[in-house]
Amino acid sequence: MASVANRSRSFDAGTAVICLTQLQQTLWQLGVPILDSGAVARHKKRAKLSMLLSAIQWQLLGMTASVGFECLGRDWHRAGLVGVAALVLAGLFTWLVSISDLQWVSIDYASYENLHSVPTHVSAVANALACSGVAGSRIRVEYLKDDPILFVEENGELATIRRYNLVIW
Repeated sequence: MASVANRSRSFDAGTAVICLTQLQQTLWQLGVPILDSGAVARHKKRAKLSMLLSAIQWQLLGMTASVGFECLGRDWHRAGLVGVAALVLAGLFTWLVSISDLQWVSIDYASYENLHSVPTHVSAVANALACSGVAGSRIRVEYLKDDPILFVEENGELATIRRYNLVIW
């Protein structure tokens, strides 16, 4: 027997139906929130600046002290030259550290877990994803020394890769 469709349950003309991919369905079923890409980008920038400052803080302090000692002699021309030289050295040192030491590295979660300690809540998310059928090679970690980000990759249309940032710890 055919049933009559209830008009109150019909879709509004402005409602759009979006089909979820298998990975999106898995994330939704597990209740794992996807982090905003803008917030992750701001976190990465802040983490890189913090690491840069901690890498060069003693050198900057030494340069400031040398300019201060030069100022004690009241030779302002000489103090200005030392100050300019210190600024140039600080700029060059900052550039050198930023291109060599502060690179974000991306590896799969299993390798990261073998190298570093992982908090239990992050391990629980990764294990739930693996148990739900997400390939281990798609569960990845991007890190800059002490600022890791757990994310999942998915092959999209036209050979693009979608990235879903899940946990920052």
